[in-house]
Amino acid sequence: MIKTFLLLLILVTGCIAQAQSSGVPSPLPASIKIGISNDTYPYMFVDEKGQAAGLVVDYWQEIARQHDIEVEFIAADWAETLTMLDAGHIDLHGGLGRTTEREQRYLLGQNYLDIFSNVFVHRDLAGVYNLADLKPHLVGVVESSTHIDSLKERQSDLVLKRYASVSQMYDSALKGEIKAFTGLDRLPPRYAHYPELMSFYPVYKKVPIRKIELTFAVRREHPQLLQALMQAADQMAVSFRDQLERKWLSVDTNPDTLLIGVSIGNQPYMDVSSIGDVQGIFVDLWRLWSEKTGVAISFVPNQSEDSLAYLRKGRIDVQMAQIENAEKFTGLKPAYHLYNIYSSLFYNSQFDLSDPEQLNKATIGLLHTANFRAQLQQQLPTVQLQVFDTVEQMIEAVLKKQLTGFVASDVIVKRRLAQNNSLQSLKLLPGIRYESAVYSLIRPDDQALYQSIQRGFAQISLDEMVEIEKRWLGKEEGGYFQTFRDKVPLTQAERQWLNQHQQIRVGVMSNWRPVEFVNEKGEPAGITTDVLNLLNQRLESQFVPTPYSDWELLLDDFKAGKLQMVANISDVPERRSFSAFSTDYWTLQWIMVGKHDAQFDDKVAQMRAQRIAIMREYQFVKQLKQDFPQHKIIEVDNLDQGLDMVVSGQADFVLDTVVSSGIALRDPRYVNLRAFVPTDLPVYPSYFGVHKDLPELLVILNKGIKTINDADRKSLLDKWLNLEIKQGLDQRRVFILVLQIAGLSLVVITGFLIWNFSLRREVNLRRKVEEKMRFMVGHDDLTQLPNRSLLIERLQTALHQHARHNEMLALMFIDLDGFKQVNDQYGHDVGDEMLVKLSAILSHCVRKTDTVARFGGDEFVILLTGLVDKDDAAIVAEKILLYLQEPLNLSVCQASVGASIGIAIYPHDGTDATGLLKSADKLMYQVKQQGKSQYRFSR
Repeated sequence: MIKTFLLLLILVTGCIAQAQSSGVPSPLPASIKIGISNDTYPYMFVDEKGQAAGLVVDYWQEIARQHDIEVEFIAADWAETLTMLDAGHIDLHGGLGRTTEREQRYLLGQNYLDIFSNVFVHRDLAGVYNLADLKPHLVGVVESSTHIDSLKERQSDLVLKRYASVSQMYDSALKGEIKAFTGLDRLPPRYAHYPELMSFYPVYKKVPIRKIELTFAVRREHPQLLQALMQAADQMAVSFRDQLERKWLSVDTNPDTLLIGVSIGNQPYMDVSSIGDVQGIFVDLWRLWSEKTGVAISFVPNQSEDSLAYLRKGRIDVQMAQIENAEKFTGLKPAYHLYNIYSSLFYNSQFDLSDPEQLNKATIGLLHTANFRAQLQQQLPTVQLQVFDTVEQMIEAVLKKQLTGFVASDVIVKRRLAQNNSLQSLKLLPGIRYESAVYSLIRPDDQALYQSIQRGFAQISLDEMVEIEKRWLGKEEGGYFQTFRDKVPLTQAERQWLNQHQQIRVGVMSNWRPVEFVNEKGEPAGITTDVLNLLNQRLESQFVPTPYSDWELLLDDFKAGKLQMVANISDVPERRSFSAFSTDYWTLQWIMVGKHDAQFDDKVAQMRAQRIAIMREYQFVKQLKQDFPQHKIIEVDNLDQGLDMVVSGQADFVLDTVVSSGIALRDPRYVNLRAFVPTDLPVYPSYFGVHKDLPELLVILNKGIKTINDADRKSLLDKWLNLEIKQGLDQRRVFILVLQIAGLSLVVITGFLIWNFSLRREVNLRRKVEEKMRFMVGHDDLTQLPNRSLLIERLQTALHQHARHNEMLALMFIDLDGFKQVNDQYGHDVGDEMLVKLSAILSHCVRKTDTVARFGGDEFVILLTGLVDKDDAAIVAEKILLYLQEPLNLSVCQASVGASIGIAIYPHDGTDATGLLKSADKLMYQVKQQGKSQYRFSR
């Protein structure tokens, strides 16, 4: 009987072992008790309602849901959770770091998350950049935590002060008993004095210890339970784990907010100020990107390595800036070439590195992020290289003569030396200087974000970039953007690409004056050719305009790769299969040409049915037919054909761009025609099409286009389009007519005088068109108020005047409250009507010497000059709010609208246009948050 039982037992055990080895799932129990820490935010903790919460809790709740089991979370102080597992009061520990000691003590599952162990350092503790710098200080740790083993492994000589709980450690830190303590990624907001703790121990001051592999544990006598849990964990979708990390480990949980990692300690490029403000050139560039795109952003300050790890794990969306480095870029994608940084060799002045013998024996330091190690080794083959984590470490090592010198960013090092009053101790060695490209990085699978980043930075003009750079760099420090105008600083790879492509053929038209045409010498000429010459000069490239008389043939050659680029091409979906498109380099305004007595309305949509001729090659033809079906659209081969049809009465108008029409109207044949400016037609952006197989060319081209500023465009306009509409008079023709008239009778002379009167009338009409077009450049089409560019111009002029006379001015940023509801409910026409009425109200509330501008959408800005006191601005704001209390009578309804007003005062809130606008905008948003329909000063 006993033998039978033993055989049966062996058989059952063997079946179990076979099932386990064959991968047959072990059954999970119907219910499981899971132990968690009650105070390890954001991984596991007890919330204000007494409920278990955190990333670990969500993880196990999802496993329970998928496998239809019940879980009970038992929370306790960290050390007690391990005691509970040892005593069998819980079935498993939900989350703990993997260590050698725990692997021997428990059965551990697979890693389901990488977390990071850090030491949080008091903000006033200077000179602490790594664990070794913490030797003179007490470091707080929680008893039985993984941090203790990590610190012993990495820096065994640190003095640790142990606490029974996290809260006790935080209390001790706020009392000043310790100046550093261990923690994970973030401090817990649920801690009673969290704001004060964050203020004294900011995230950007933390020192990384190591990565911790988060796992779970069961007692050694429960291998079947471990196997069942591991099989359940394997079935967890990766996407769900990513969602958990985004929810609990990101700085901002709003899914619409873009999280941008900032590597601290890189003044003036990106850093955190003593009061915790993220600042620098790169920071301001990204803030401007946010303004251009409307995408909300939040900055996450961190060490460089932490930021890259966060990006790979999806805890942030973008690493703001990283020097080009193949090793660091592994698993990441460059999204935008943000900047170039120049690095030089600094050395202790007590050495004489002008002596080749001393230089050859030198020990040179460089940062672990440096990408010029091979170049340095080639230039100085006998020197010894030593890698460091921070610039501070290298400076300290050089001053202590542990290093001969180091290579790092000119600007960053000079700033550090000036701050440390040690500028005289170091010298810069001429002849050793390296250029490093700096990129913003994203994860490689996020193509939509890549396109958004590219489009956003394309909207930032070079002038805006230069303005940001000047804000942070002194004249003696130079700058990257400020060198663009003379010669665009391309990367080494980009320069190499251009050298390999000696000539880049650009398709242009041969008969589209003055934009693209062939002159009397048979050479390409016009605006496009001049733009290409400008790019050739600044990029040191060879863009060669190649004329075509047939647009379709030009497109066919472009598709076939016979042309590398095409000028003035529209970005439409059917062309994206063979072409990429540059940023727009020119903007053309539509204009209509007709007889002087033509029936014209400011808006094409409101005109009676007309016959409108337009060149068939324009992509705008389709949109014109679709948007204005009441008109007959006549497609012609060229502008002259359309003008001839107007002269002969076969068409009422010809539609073309301002520059083309302006040149054509110089022809004496069209002396009786005049130009009309419609206000409801879109502008016509000009792009270069770049063959889809040449992505490198597109990046290079866009850098060149960014250097073309308003002054360049004005210069080209002055050359090709003289809009002093005197061109209707052909002096040679008038001289011949005068000779013929000399012998005619008084009747003929009278006829001539009538003709001359008519001609003068026509010139006056054309001058009015010119004045209207000039007005349109600086004014909003709808409200006729000054636009953003004219406002900035007037503001800058006013600032110069007020600075000279020590006077005060105010800038009011106004955002309408309730406008969107009216616009959405009744349509854009009613919305436009409301904006026009509101413009009149705002203009009525100010003096004639003040400026009311439409800033964009439903935002207005008012410039008040020559103020005696800021109360003068308050009076204007109160007057506006008083007027807006009355409903507006619109064509289809009565509507009420309010205004949130932020008021910035010069010189208290800023001394330049950018600073004042930013201050007023910020104050306006504070009003929005506090209940709207109010106004606010900074103080």
